[in-house]
Amino acid sequence: MQVRISTKNNTQIMCKDLDSEIVTHNQTFELAPTWHKIIIPLQRTDVTDIEIGGESIKHCLNSGVNTDNGYEIWLHGNPAEYFSRISKCIAQEDLLRFKNLKNKYLITESWNETVEGDFIPTSVKQFFATGEGPYWYPKDDFHNLPYIEYDGDVDTDIELDEDLQFIDTKFYGQGQCKSLKPQPVLPTIRLDQIKNQKLRNTMQQFGFTDILQMQYVELQPNSVLPIHRDDFTYEDGKSIIDGPTQLYCVLSGDSKGIKFKFKNVGLIDVSKPIFINNCRFVHSLVYTGNIPRGVLLAYGIRQAR
Repeated sequence: MQVRISTKNNTQIMCKDLDSEIVTHNQTFELAPTWHKIIIPLQRTDVTDIEIGGESIKHCLNSGVNTDNGYEIWLHGNPAEYFSRISKCIAQEDLLRFKNLKNKYLITESWNETVEGDFIPTSVKQFFATGEGPYWYPKDDFHNLPYIEYDGDVDTDIELDEDLQFIDTKFYGQGQCKSLKPQPVLPTIRLDQIKNQKLRNTMQQFGFTDILQMQYVELQPNSVLPIHRDDFTYEDGKSIIDGPTQLYCVLSGDSKGIKFKFKNVGLIDVSKPIFINNCRFVHSLVYTGNIPRGVLLAYGIRQAR
């Protein structure tokens, strides 16, 4: 489909596809029917219109962001797909005039990712290889946010054996898991009931007042967690779990060897602690580190979101 970008001053356009390949174009060019990030080396005020297949995108012109590289906006070579995604994700009121959407939305970018190894099932390779482009998640819609980043440093040298004494034989995938209790069921456990003081202090640092479940999951090198969603449909504590509530904190292993993808989100950065929405988002993980990876998972009641 032909794209035409009108600006106050003539310029070259950079077009980045989902394989992260960048091609430079003049202001009129052909766009394949997939998502592309367009970088216009001007500010938003210098961009007057964008047409896809001869049709103006109108107020969707305000869906991009000003950056040091210029105005960055996602486009799709199929205008029906483009308008459908924008309408689904961004409130019309937020497009009527240009504003910094990052103040109201968590903007995610899903690219085509390559995972290699004979140990990886075809379905997982295809899952990672299928980029879905941009999504905008309203920050005030807590339950539908894919994740919330934790801002702070954590001592990962924590003793867990005193509290995590249940071996979880139902863990989904190639992980070895031990838990605080057999199932994430009510009642919750008060923080002062956690035996190990350092673990108790760490959970308090994360804002927890009560714990519904806590788990330590270890993956060996060259391991996979298949495509799944953590399903708490029939658990009585599901209201506590709903949303980006599960703490994901890597305690050991090579965090650079972890590829963790959420559908409609892309790769999740687990190099530092993060709260993830593992019950509303389908996901998969591939670990290629040279030593076992250990991660602490926890969900419960927190003081602040």
